[in-house]
Amino acid sequence: MSRSSSEERNKAPKCPFEVYRSEGDAFLMKKKYLKAIVAYDQALDRKENDRHCLLRRSSCYLALGNLTKALSDADVALLEDSNYYKALYLKGQILYNKGDFEHALVYFHRGQQQRPELQMFRLGIQKSEEAIENSLTGHKKIKIGSAGAKGFVKQMDDEEKAQKAKSRQIAQKSKKVTGDPSTGDGDQDNRNVPINLIPKNMSKIMFGPLYTDHEYLEELLKQESAQKWKTIHSEEVRNLARNGITYLDERSKFWHQEKPVYARMKTEKLKPLTKSRLTKKQQCSEINKVLNKLHHIDELQRAHQHELAAKHAENLLHEVKTWDSSQVLNYYEILANIYSMLGLSNLELGNYTESLEAHQAAYDLGQENNLSEVIFHSMDNMGRVYAKKGDYESAVKIWEEKLENCTDELDTIWLCYELGRCYLELQKPNKSFEYGEKGLDLACSMNDKLWQLNINVLIGQSNLQLKKRLDAQTAFTTAYELAKELKAHDAEKAMLEVIDELQSTDREMDAYALTDTEDNVRSEGSLVSQNKNQSPYQKNIQSTEE
Repeated sequence: MSRSSSEERNKAPKCPFEVYRSEGDAFLMKKKYLKAIVAYDQALDRKENDRHCLLRRSSCYLALGNLTKALSDADVALLEDSNYYKALYLKGQILYNKGDFEHALVYFHRGQQQRPELQMFRLGIQKSEEAIENSLTGHKKIKIGSAGAKGFVKQMDDEEKAQKAKSRQIAQKSKKVTGDPSTGDGDQDNRNVPINLIPKNMSKIMFGPLYTDHEYLEELLKQESAQKWKTIHSEEVRNLARNGITYLDERSKFWHQEKPVYARMKTEKLKPLTKSRLTKKQQCSEINKVLNKLHHIDELQRAHQHELAAKHAENLLHEVKTWDSSQVLNYYEILANIYSMLGLSNLELGNYTESLEAHQAAYDLGQENNLSEVIFHSMDNMGRVYAKKGDYESAVKIWEEKLENCTDELDTIWLCYELGRCYLELQKPNKSFEYGEKGLDLACSMNDKLWQLNINVLIGQSNLQLKKRLDAQTAFTTAYELAKELKAHDAEKAMLEVIDELQSTDREMDAYALTDTEDNVRSEGSLVSQNKNQSPYQKNIQSTEE
């Protein structure tokens, strides 16, 4: 019995690819990277080298600090399409995090060539160039004095000796931390434990808020290596401490490459003294001021004063950009909200380029800081801009990308309706009808009468393009009944006009058809009468002539 039940379980159908992909996306949004990786592994087992799953899994590895695996997935995605802008951006980010700023700059440039309107590539280029400049400038330059080449060689020898002395000090410090293996105070593996190679007076600058964590892990490792607290979990604790120190040391090297200590000290000196660290009370006060200004901009937009709203949004944007992002909670959400409002006002003013740039900036902030709500909202707005300017194909592309990851039913209905409208404008009524049917099913399941009304109108228009007049009339009649039920008088009047026009056109077509039939009957009758009036002799002559 148990054997048969196990066989039935083995024969049971496994989850399809789409289920695992959606599960991975959901875990990624919640920042549960390990669970997301497992789900993407399952998805890729069912559909090998799927670009979406490869890039998402690569993002998870990047977030966990596993740059080798992240780079491997990005490379496989680029093999499928070497010009795919998302893969180019992700590989640039991975290389940047590895400290390979030159190659990161190459990939950011390649991505910008593919999608020049995206701000994330401009930011990538800017930070790569800045990191390269920081790593190349500010060092002590070797000067050849009056002693000429001999002086130069002596200077190089002095620097080499100083470097060797520093290395010996580091080695001695390493032995002190890990213990001497010959005395039996530590494990053989302890000799490979990485330690902080930065001088102590610079450690706080390099590690910042993580300095205390690094110190704690080093102290913990010393205690565990000395076997003062020998327990059954000691080995596991040592491994975790080693991994933590290794990760922090690797990141410290990267931070030093990205922005050396001398560059940080220089920028610290350039900061204005008036910008002292804000207290929590001051933070709340500043945020409340911004929220009040956002509310004022919203009121201006509702009053259709978009020029004034755009001006206020730009001023507020400049103000918030002067803040220190580390001192203000939800800084990036606030910044994205301002960009969104600026984009909406520019859209109403017909400034499509400026509107798209603002929404793109909000989208980039969402991508860089894993703000899923900001990402989805920005995608909605960018699609609206593309649709308003008549670029329906771009609107379709971005909305279909969002639809793949959309879990909210109301958002799905809205997307189906907008996609149907775009395909209608692109003269693709089959796709328009398909999205209309999908949206209508969801609207009916939610008993949302207003969306049922709108989508029935869309289905009616799609059927008209498909030359299915009877189906179109049925859809418009349903929309008319819904408009009556909702007491939407304008919609009710519009539907009546459409139905009357369809019916009058049908009557005209019937009248034309009847007239054509009568004409044919008359012509046939005249031929018959003509044949009757002809003599047999005339008929024979006519047939001979033919």
